[in-house]
Amino acid sequence: MSAFLQIGQLNKVYHSQREPLYALKDVSLEIEEGEFVSIVGPSGCGKSTLLKCVAGLEPISSGHLALQGDPIVGPPANMGVVFQRDLLLDWRTILDNVLIAAEFHDLDRADFEERARSVLNLFGLGAFAHRYPWELSGGMRQRASICRALLVDPQLLLMDEPFGALDPFTRDDLNEELQRTWLATGKTVLFITHSISEAVYLSDRVVVMSRNPGGIAAVIPIELERPRGLAVRETEAFAGYVSQIRQIFRELGIYRG
Repeated sequence: MSAFLQIGQLNKVYHSQREPLYALKDVSLEIEEGEFVSIVGPSGCGKSTLLKCVAGLEPISSGHLALQGDPIVGPPANMGVVFQRDLLLDWRTILDNVLIAAEFHDLDRADFEERARSVLNLFGLGAFAHRYPWELSGGMRQRASICRALLVDPQLLLMDEPFGALDPFTRDDLNEELQRTWLATGKTVLFITHSISEAVYLSDRVVVMSRNPGGIAAVIPIELERPRGLAVRETEAFAGYVSQIRQIFRELGIYRG
């Protein structure tokens, strides 16, 4: 039986007047349904490019990319995306911003209003449904963007450094919220981050990417019991995974220490 998400020998090449530039070269990865997989790597290694290819927002140059056996040639219907910037529209209320997802899929927003309120309540935003984005903190805005991605109940959730611009306390809070939601819904998550600790805390597997060109250097299974409280980050097992990934980066010449 094929994996839920299949990435096979994927190449992404940008052509210019000079020699071709490989953003991604021979990337292969299989993700099972319900898995939480994080990708870590240095800036410019192609993490976001890979996510955009999976999202159907960027065409691949060669290779194989499929979701539930169907080739990805455009944005899949059963996918939600969360970017680093929340991309909320300041002239629409939080409820209306969440309902954009229904409009994007040409669905009747009236059929999804109850669902939108339910998801906002799940993330502690029920009382702010009729507020505007500029009235909310950065963490609350990012919660709203996650609610928007979850509105149509996608099977695949793609997240591109969604907490990178937040303060450490808010980031910890949203890490816990995301883990709780993932455990409750069983969605498949592909999560991009620069934080090794965040990747280890959230993931079933951590994919380590190299650069020039972007490729997969290692895939590390994370065998820590769930649910995981923040205190797990103080354990020897957690520190061992972080150290293992840092050592891979040293061997790649990315860390010098």
